[in-house]
Amino acid sequence: MRGRWWLPLVFGLACGEGGGGDGTTSTTTGTSTGGEETFVPPATTTGAQATTDTTADSSGGGDDGQMGECNIWTQDCPEGDKCTPWSEAADLIPDDIRCCPTPPNPREAGETCTVTGYFGSCEDDCAVGTFCMDVDDDGTGVCQRFCSGDPSNPECEPEERCLFYFAGVPICFPQCDPLIQDCAEADYGCYPDEEANGGTGFICLPTIGGSGYEGYCWLLSSCDPGLICVTPEFHPDCDPNFGCCTALCDVTEDPDPCIALDPELRCVSWYPGGQQAPLAMWQNVGACVIPT
Repeated sequence: MRGRWWLPLVFGLACGEGGGGDGTTSTTTGTSTGGEETFVPPATTTGAQATTDTTADSSGGGDDGQMGECNIWTQDCPEGDKCTPWSEAADLIPDDIRCCPTPPNPREAGETCTVTGYFGSCEDDCAVGTFCMDVDDDGTGVCQRFCSGDPSNPECEPEERCLFYFAGVPICFPQCDPLIQDCAEADYGCYPDEEANGGTGFICLPTIGGSGYEGYCWLLSSCDPGLICVTPEFHPDCDPNFGCCTALCDVTEDPDPCIALDPELRCVSWYPGGQQAPLAMWQNVGACVIPT
């Protein structure tokens, strides 16, 4: 039986259900899910995990973006305002979902934007239905579109996928090819849209931390683009208490490119057991791990 290799996807910016009041969520190792063993290191992550599961719980001011002062899905604020996450302090932890002013001549989704104050202040120059994604809090980012529809039927533009980021904020991210890393934005990488291998796709997400090969990691998006964060039993040089970054690979490449990195590694398919990838461009995606 193959265990799941992958670590939590991206850090959230709020406590999820069961999280502590300091915005952290403890993880466990070797838990059983539907008969399949899931390996997640006994580490602590900042906030809750992101997920594409439409039943995911958000926190602070939101229940999948529906509660708080306004509804992110329907953007029901008065004219001149937009519904967006808000944080009381510059701590990257949203405390509420509220109506904030929309500036004149706002920037549209995909355009470069500016944050006033700090990321989370809800003061940016993006249009209604978007917000300025400025994860490194340097004052500039990209306008990211919120998902429309509702939690049971999220909607994005073609070739995008709705991800519950920041522990419950529904955001549209573009799909991508992890083997060529074709994300358009600087400091973004092509990462999985779920926590474990198999049955998932890949989307462009901000790189958090940017560890190199064999470097320490705790999130799928904390490795440099082209790498992925795996649990320690799947790489010979991982710290036993943490995850480490390993290379993505093409399972059709011959000879196996992973052997050159370490004789114990093999290019193992992201879609085990003959699973079909959701899109043809993902069918050959693998990762350099110790096979089981």
